[in-house]
Amino acid sequence: MGDYLKQYRLENGYTAFEMSLELDVYNSTIYKWENNLTKLQGNNLNKIIEFMGYDPRIQNKIKI
Repeated sequence: MGDYLKQYRLENGYTAFEMSLELDVYNSTIYKWENNLTKLQGNNLNKIIEFMGYDPRIQNKIKI
């Protein structure tokens, strides 16, 4: 999920700090998610799906 989040952030021009404000988490949390140091779970996963407008695990392919 971290790869999807980072791809979305970069494609939409968000900094990690801006995204952290949108998702109401620490900036360091965005870094940990994007680098797969921690897993997205529960409410945070739901917040990301709501923010992005879709579940990227189902509807989006990672661009390599």
